[in-house]
Amino acid sequence: MPGLARAFFYALKEAMLMGDELGSKQRNITMSDDYKVDGLSNAQVRALAKRSRAYLNLSDADFIDVLALEKIDQIWTVLGPKPFRLEVVSDSELPDDSGLTTFDGVHVLTRVRRGLRHDALLGHGYPRFTYAHELGHATLHPKHLLQGASMPRRRQGNTRYNWIPSFQSAEHQAMVFAAAFLINDDTARNLATADEVAIRFGLSLEAARIYFEQLLEEIERPLSAERVRRMADEFKAIVADKDSPTRTISFLDDPCLACSQKQLFPVNGSRYMCRACDRVYDRYQDGDQAG
Repeated sequence: MPGLARAFFYALKEAMLMGDELGSKQRNITMSDDYKVDGLSNAQVRALAKRSRAYLNLSDADFIDVLALEKIDQIWTVLGPKPFRLEVVSDSELPDDSGLTTFDGVHVLTRVRRGLRHDALLGHGYPRFTYAHELGHATLHPKHLLQGASMPRRRQGNTRYNWIPSFQSAEHQAMVFAAAFLINDDTARNLATADEVAIRFGLSLEAARIYFEQLLEEIERPLSAERVRRMADEFKAIVADKDSPTRTISFLDDPCLACSQKQLFPVNGSRYMCRACDRVYDRYQDGDQAG
């Protein structure tokens, strides 16, 4: 991942976190900016989006024509295949929303504004993302929809309730789903910046940001785990080698939280490792102690 793309992502993520709006715990089951739903990790949501692509025979598609969703009469959902309908309605019918997903008694029903459809036809990013976002609700949240929930995408942005964890937020899940649904990973991994991703797949910068967030998680998690394992192996080898000139180790006076032995020693200046049980800790901050 080029350094410029990484810096771009972290700057956007910081701005997103600083800009989160405070929410209320009061909500109406028939209309809400967000819902607390069954928890899913970002990786799980991405996998479900790829399964949706496969069900619609879009696995290898580089650029998805979201208007084709208007011709689909069935989608795969977490509750199995369900009848689906996507309707284009007058702007006056959805004055506050770009899109809205409900259950009409037979179909999982998504409605989008006519003006938004026109912009999607021109290839604009926001409406394309909205189509995929509402498909995310239809795919991930049929249980709530069948119970009477209405899941809109607000034109001015949905309020993100701070009492709902991200992994249980219907809106967060739908955003992650939309990015994963619209982007072909094999192609995107060869692109250097969020701008390139947005242009290649006809997306808003929001969708590109979400993609980079997930991609960095996938890349950095195994690399971090591998670094820790490598450091552990190196220090275990040093301790085991009685003739090693670097065998002298200074232990902390704090006990290990896992085995209670006072055999913690520094690892590469930022972490500590227990010689007794091999557990690795982050460095204690602001005077915090292990015990």
